[in-house]
Amino acid sequence: MTAMIGAGANLAAGAAIGAAALAGARVPASLRCTTLPNIGFVYFDFNPKEISMGRTAARRSMPSPQTGGTQQATPKSEPSKITINEITLEGMDTKLRCDTLLTWASPDAGFLGQLMSVVAGKNLKTQPPELTFQWGPPMIGFMYTVVMQQVGIKYVRFTSAGIPVRAKVNLSLIEVPTLLGSLPQNPTSGGLVGRRAHTVGHGESLQSIATTNYGNPGAWRRIAEVNGIQDPTRVRPGDTVYLPNPQELDEGIAR
Repeated sequence: MTAMIGAGANLAAGAAIGAAALAGARVPASLRCTTLPNIGFVYFDFNPKEISMGRTAARRSMPSPQTGGTQQATPKSEPSKITINEITLEGMDTKLRCDTLLTWASPDAGFLGQLMSVVAGKNLKTQPPELTFQWGPPMIGFMYTVVMQQVGIKYVRFTSAGIPVRAKVNLSLIEVPTLLGSLPQNPTSGGLVGRRAHTVGHGESLQSIATTNYGNPGAWRRIAEVNGIQDPTRVRPGDTVYLPNPQELDEGIAR
């Protein structure tokens, strides 16, 4: 429920920022998190000078469910890597925003995360929180769900009392595939048009699912490909697999 509320808030924020940008308002680039215990918003006083993006397509082999042998390697896109250089933060809240960025790079979510761990009676550390990087309207600008990989901060100006009031920041981010992203989705996300979700039942295998839905047991390979399943024998009851649409299925057979 908390995740759904956070996603809804994030969608509303993205739409509002996009509308303001299209209307001609000066909306700075920013990072935000809308889920507990990591809620926060960091805006950039001077927008990035450079944004670099890259993605690598890896080839991975896939074992056969009957023999355990290796089938032909199949391509699978790795998440995009986004590098943002020379962001400038300025003002009396510079240190606060920098601390927020550093906290987002850690699974412990700072003081609030540690407090929630104490209240829950267990360690809640798992992985860095999902963030949204946005600059301009979605699709024609930048709007990506990401996790922080690396933060580099250089404080370059201070008050006479030692308070930092200007910082240069470099960020390395890893894209998390989502419907909100500006780039096409990772094939494993299940968001392509015409796909259907199927919950694996007791006694089912990818072959039986392929036979039931396509009348062709050999289509199990295409189901495995679009879901990024490397070992079909490890599919278990309760797992969700996405069934490829007719075009995807035909493309797989043609190969």
